[in-house]
Amino acid sequence: MRAILRLAWRNLWRHPQRTLLMIAIVAFGTFCVIVVWGFTDGWMKTMTSAQVSLDQGDLKVFARGYRADPAPENGLSPKSLDRALEEIGKLPQARATPRLSFFGMVKSAYGAVGAEIRGIDPLGERKVTVLHERVVEGHWLSGPGEILLGERLARELDVRVGERVVVIAQGEKGPVSRAFRAVGLFSSGLPALDKSTAFITIEDARALTGFSGATEIVVRLPSDSPQAVAKRLQESLGEGVEVWDFFALNPMIREFVRISWIELTPLIAILALLSGFGVANTVLFSVLERTRELGVMSALGMSPRRLARMVLAESLLASALGYGVGAVAGYIVNLFLATHGWSFGEAFSEMLGQAGMPAVLYSSVSGWYWLGSLSVVVATGLIAAWYPARRAARLPPVQAIREG
Repeated sequence: MRAILRLAWRNLWRHPQRTLLMIAIVAFGTFCVIVVWGFTDGWMKTMTSAQVSLDQGDLKVFARGYRADPAPENGLSPKSLDRALEEIGKLPQARATPRLSFFGMVKSAYGAVGAEIRGIDPLGERKVTVLHERVVEGHWLSGPGEILLGERLARELDVRVGERVVVIAQGEKGPVSRAFRAVGLFSSGLPALDKSTAFITIEDARALTGFSGATEIVVRLPSDSPQAVAKRLQESLGEGVEVWDFFALNPMIREFVRISWIELTPLIAILALLSGFGVANTVLFSVLERTRELGVMSALGMSPRRLARMVLAESLLASALGYGVGAVAGYIVNLFLATHGWSFGEAFSEMLGQAGMPAVLYSSVSGWYWLGSLSVVVATGLIAAWYPARRAARLPPVQAIREG
């Protein structure tokens, strides 16, 4: 076998232009497979990770009927809230915090904007999200009378840290207003969150709405199976509440994930076919060009099987070189995109934000991409070289020498 490989290697570089063409074809296919696979995988992980870690958590618990009519009075009563938190506390390493969210108006001296006002427990929120790490000016909430604004929302209101704003909400007996001091601005990278959300303490939210419970409980889990945990938690809490996992709450993101994988598979197949046809065409041309040479080798005693192995080895060696070049180039591009991300610009980011996607998407880097693309390249190289190898093995020596 070693002699076959040495002979195949020598034959490859007797025609460097043809060999470099084969290498380039396989390298391009490998590069595209790794980059597309890495970016698709990274896109999905970026979407879900950003939403889970910055905003929504792994699970949410609501009072039954709240999502159909999201008014505070339809939320979890204090009794239901305490019971749900107690049951969540029984889950291993689960972290949870209540929120009281409502829609209201944030008014400054320079304008007014409708926004989601989210009442939170400042310490509890730090356990389920990392939004406190995205405060770009000022500081995180620390007590009543403070408000934390999205950077884009603050820019629209022309509000700076230390200035006062007024929050107007619908209370039990009509509109209620209260002044707050802006203590910090955050930039999460989620356009919808940065542009239309303001955070106050849950005590202030309860005072504004007159509701002493919570509209939702956000849960973070250490496990990778939130759907199974959601089902168990639903069974333990009974019919009065609803437990939703992240993808159930975000069907659009779930469809993005599903469609991206559906589209990725045929794309990889097409790239593999293109590489295979390129290799097959080049190897076949090589066999046809070397008809006399192959006939002489056969006449000198090389068996048809060894002749076929030599042609297969040429194809596999060229494919391996192409794979190495494409894999290294693809890994470098994926590493760059994983570090720096890909920004689609402000206009397109606005559209992405409506779908719950961050403004900057990152690629993913994994050894599985190399292994997957290697299997595609090996299979493609073997299949592509099968017909040329078969033809070389069946060449009658005398006829081959005459035709050459």
